[in-house]
Amino acid sequence: MKLYVEEKVGSRPTGGKLYLDKIAPTKKDLAELLGSKEFFINDEKYFVSQVKAEKTSDAAALGMVLGGALGLIGGVYGVMAGGALGGVLGKDADIKEREKVDKFNRSRL
Repeated sequence: MKLYVEEKVGSRPTGGKLYLDKIAPTKKDLAELLGSKEFFINDEKYFVSQVKAEKTSDAAALGMVLGGALGLIGGVYGVMAGGALGGVLGKDADIKEREKVDKFNRSRL
């Protein structure tokens, strides 16, 4: 999970994203971690209430690739079994990350 704010210049949004180097399960936890409900990036003031979360990557695809690569040791059947197992494990990781993202985005201060 990555946390970000929508970039702005003055009060005008630029359409870009500025990623935070902090991670927290909720906005309340993020405010505690930062020590304030407000923070500055590039001399622009942002509020924890403006922070959003997004998924970092697609773990299912990565899991399938890794599982398939490990399955090469077992031949054709190993590739199929390894790819399937990697896909299942990666999909589970995707679901858990989506739950974390949703929890953060639903949270309030």
